[in-house]
Amino acid sequence: MTTKNSADNAWWLPIELAADSCWSFNIGPLSIYFKRQAQQWLLAYERTGSMGERELLSSSAAICMPPQLKAERYMFRQSPAALCLKPVLMDRPVVVKTLQPVHIPPAEQTTLYISSPVSVRVSLQQPEYLLQEIAITRLSDTWFGPSTQVGELCYADKTHARHNKNELPLRPHRAITPVVVQNTSKQMLSLSKISIPVPYLAVYSSADGNLWTDPITLQHEGANSLARFKTGTLSATDASGATLVSPARAVPEKHSLIRAFTHIFAE
Repeated sequence: MTTKNSADNAWWLPIELAADSCWSFNIGPLSIYFKRQAQQWLLAYERTGSMGERELLSSSAAICMPPQLKAERYMFRQSPAALCLKPVLMDRPVVVKTLQPVHIPPAEQTTLYISSPVSVRVSLQQPEYLLQEIAITRLSDTWFGPSTQVGELCYADKTHARHNKNELPLRPHRAITPVVVQNTSKQMLSLSKISIPVPYLAVYSSADGNLWTDPITLQHEGANSLARFKTGTLSATDASGATLVSPARAVPEKHSLIRAFTHIFAE
């Protein structure tokens, strides 16, 4: 049986389990438990909400599955031995509020570093079987748009928009998005809420163990103009030694994205 050091930040690397053995992962507030048997895999999970456990990361052999949890069963003629977890971004945009309102003068720009929680895709390997996807954190629904008729359903999250990437904490269950905001209008730009289009962003790992996404650029041209959006390439300055972990869920369609980002700014 392959073992992993609990200090290893790369929780998305495959492991192999011998028959009748158990394994557990703790990724932030999410704990996942597995048991492999000759013709089935058992999977159970639970979330915790205490602050001290949100930064937790561990992966280790377990004696057995917690008896208080209801396990799901996946049946095979002969169960695959390899298990793999992969971080993916949420299936809807994530709306975040800045800690304080951000003001950007005309012809200026700034870069904000905003994190969002990931989901875990649980797969068996050789051949690959996707068992299920588990959100590490439960997020509430929110509507984002100018009216109840125009806009889109998003997730609401509470996080800090940091200006200095050196202030970013190491959190194994969240991915960091560099957001460049450009004000090309002639008026002061003020914003207190940003919608991050996470379904269109890939996930990367950096040398320090943090998860990152593709960067995005939001260009504001005026009160009556659309906010233009584009994705970029993650730079070594932001994430040293970045390695692709999961591709984006979807390929953006230009016109739908322009509409989605028309009303992210509050002036």
